Amino acid sequence: SRALFLKPLSGAWTGTPPLQVLMAARRVGTSWCLPHCRLTELRQQRSVASVTQRPRLPPAPLCSADRRRSLVHAEMTGTVVQVGKHQHWTSFMYGRERQLLVHVVNSVQEGDTDGVLGAMDDFWGHHFGMKGVDSWSIRKDLLDSTLSDKRPERCLELGTYCGYSALRIGRSLPEKGKLVSVEVDPLFGAIATKIIEYAGLRDKVKVLTGTVETKLQRIQECFASEGFAATERLDFVLCDHSKERFVPDLELLEQAGLAGPGTVVMGDTTVYPGESTQEGGKDLLSHFAGSDKFRVKNHVGTERSSGITIGEWQYMV
Repeated sequence: SRALFLKPLSGAWTGTPPLQVLMAARRVGTSWCLPHCRLTELRQQRSVASVTQRPRLPPAPLCSADRRRSLVHAEMTGTVVQVGKHQHWTSFMYGRERQLLVHVVNSVQEGDTDGVLGAMDDFWGHHFGMKGVDSWSIRKDLLDSTLSDKRPERCLELGTYCGYSALRIGRSLPEKGKLVSVEVDPLFGAIATKIIEYAGLRDKVKVLTGTVETKLQRIQECFASEGFAATERLDFVLCDHSKERFVPDLELLEQAGLAGPGTVVMGDTTVYPGESTQEGGKDLLSHFAGSDKFRVKNHVGTERSSGITIGEWQYMV
């Protein structure tokens, strides 16, 4: 940097120049020629002055929008999150779904589908203290047995979450089989996609972000691209999304010609650990039992007023 030598006006100052002059020189890209010890002293004085003179502002009050959304500003809580020595600093910013992906990648060899499923079981069992394990085991057994009996080729899953059921369905598909899974949450859909790819089932499973209503045409295109005829109905549908959408979405699939006689439907209304209780909508078991279109193949109660229902569209004679 350049050195600036200034001569003060008569009577302005003597000896060491004021701090304001030094700062002005710094702003124009120059430096004042002073002994190093004196510069250090001035910097310390400036630091102390800035701390003692700067007013402490009170925390910003919550606006009405913040109160409605239950937001709390960080300066009001003063919470500090400690990150482990071997963790990246972004670890605290993400929830259990990202932690699940990291656990899978760090503990299983890529392409090992069964290993990925086992790692996911271990993660959720540890995360929730083994709560809901019994209900989840019942669901796994029912899903596997249904797939073994039906041996479906064209499958649809509503509610991907992190891709666990998609992996169980995908690994059971024949060579030309295809599963399309629809997830409304973009983050969950992205995590599920990476887990499915890591498990080696990218060619078997396609994850779409959206709803049945918004992705109806895209669902049809996915199966058409695999060589299935437009008139071919789905062999299997797993309803694992919002409970109140079970019946309306099945009706949409039927109207579009995607579901009908021969289609097996499995719906799970169990509230697993980490999920919120959902009210409203027509119960799937009541819908199947009250319609001539369906035959209830199996129903297992997993909790009070909830369970897993398996039904099949019937051919009307």
